Amino acid sequence: MRASGPRSVGTVLLLALALVLVGVLVYQAQDAVRSQQRIAEATLNDYASFADWQLTQQAKSSVLSIVITSFSAQASRVDPQRLAQTLMSPEQAEADARAITEPWCRCLGGVQYFFRYDWSDGTFRTTANELPDAAIAWARDTVVSYAKSLAPISGPRPTIFGSPDSRFGALRPLSAVVNNDSYAMVFADAARGRAVGDTSVPQLLVFVVVREASAGRPVVIYGYATDPRTYLGPTLSLIHQKNALLPPSLLRETSADSILSIAVTTIDGREIYRSPGYFPTGHRAADTLEANFGRLVMHVGLRPDVASQLMIGGLPRSRLPLLAGVFILTAGLLGVAWRQLHRQQELARLRTEFVSGVSHELRTPLAQIRWFAELLHMGKLRSDEERTRSAGIIDQEARRLTYLVENVLNFSRAEKGTNRISPTSLDLGSELRDAVEMFTPLARSRRMSVRLAVTSGLTVTADRDALRQILLNLLDNAAKYGPLGQTITVGSAPSPAADGSRARFWVEDQGPGIPAADRDRVWEPYVRLNRSAESATGGSGIGLSVVRELVTLQGGAAWIEAAGASGGARVVVELPAQGASADVPPPEPVAPQEPAPAISEH
Repeated sequence: MRASGPRSVGTVLLLALALVLVGVLVYQAQDAVRSQQRIAEATLNDYASFADWQLTQQAKSSVLSIVITSFSAQASRVDPQRLAQTLMSPEQAEADARAITEPWCRCLGGVQYFFRYDWSDGTFRTTANELPDAAIAWARDTVVSYAKSLAPISGPRPTIFGSPDSRFGALRPLSAVVNNDSYAMVFADAARGRAVGDTSVPQLLVFVVVREASAGRPVVIYGYATDPRTYLGPTLSLIHQKNALLPPSLLRETSADSILSIAVTTIDGREIYRSPGYFPTGHRAADTLEANFGRLVMHVGLRPDVASQLMIGGLPRSRLPLLAGVFILTAGLLGVAWRQLHRQQELARLRTEFVSGVSHELRTPLAQIRWFAELLHMGKLRSDEERTRSAGIIDQEARRLTYLVENVLNFSRAEKGTNRISPTSLDLGSELRDAVEMFTPLARSRRMSVRLAVTSGLTVTADRDALRQILLNLLDNAAKYGPLGQTITVGSAPSPAADGSRARFWVEDQGPGIPAADRDRVWEPYVRLNRSAESATGGSGIGLSVVRELVTLQGGAAWIEAAGASGGARVVVELPAQGASADVPPPEPVAPQEPAPAISEH
């Protein structure tokens, strides 16, 4: 056992190291999964940002095309030198815009009115007969403010091939200029919407600022007020359905509108457009357009349940439950291994004590047999009485050896599950008397008496050898753990709750008894309680284990209870019975005789 100490410590350290190693591996695996998930999330966010950038570029290009087409004819006619002859009325501007733009964009249905603002005299003309003063003031102030914010024209004067007026040459310097910044869209804010009587849908002004080519001073502004939903909706819907916002290599067989959703809002969050099936959650991106595009905010979202199709192999799933299960399983296995190791060490200790106990029990009768056999062999016994007494001791110790060997064999067969019995009908009283008679020499040697309290007429179904071994084990235990001079009681009676179908017998000593908490544990192999009486008593620790095994094989039951007034322990065995009578004879005490003088080996 001393050598097993370092091995045990080493095994425990290896088990702890294995658990730590598994924990580290689980942590690293989970950390790798989290890293892959972060990379995948960042990649999908990048895809959303790329799609949003594409939407922004295509929306700017498409909207600018609509605005330019709406006002190109009106703007190209303006000549600051002949302003009265080259300006169009708001009605003419509307007619040209609808004739040129409406057939292909279908976006002017929500226009409320066209207008023209003359910079020279500040006149604001519209096609509407009646407009609230607040609406007129807001529209006028908006276009004037935007025109004043335009950067000055720098560089050489632009040229254009031809002219609206055929009297001029084919190529000439322009008197008025229009560039991309001249075209603009401006939304009414919420406060202004309340002023013009509408807060649910922001009003949109679309216009062009025509400026002098030389000084860059504004000349005239053409424009219209419209519902932004009907104005921008068709264009945005077309972009969403027809234009690829993501590379085809990513989409593969999936249509863009089934994986992407778009929404367009004003800078203050009022919605202008929302694609069907918009996904408010998931991977999203947003971008804000320039001031001349009304500071529209373009939103793009990836559909959460199909976003994984954009990743090779799909989105990495969390393996935390699996890894946690592996760790728990490993910890459980290591715990079982540790418990098995502890149990193995305990069994090794118990077996060592068992071997020591059996050796001690076998050595005593062997020494007695050898001593008296030598005396007989060498003729040192002077009288027939001494020789008869020595032969009796040899026979007694031989029986004791036989009992010990049978006990060990029964225990070994029980461990292997090979114990076999042959039940027959036995008179329980006779078997008890025979067992007590066999045990009498040992009782005499310890100055003990055995008292019989047997109910006559009880017949049990049991194996005779097994029943005798049970009785001898119980008597031996009572003798070992009881005080010198005690009275051991052996009794029998019908089982009180079995209607005569079962009978019980018991062996009761006057020893220290067995605590209630230990009465189940003592039936286990190798178990010996730490009591003062036992500490000085040899024993193998298998006696009661053999008793329970043999009792169970015969369909019986065994238990331990307090002996009552005597203060000892009573071991009760119940077996199948074939009948009983109520005749209980008086106790038959077996009185102790003076033991033979102790003979020790020198």
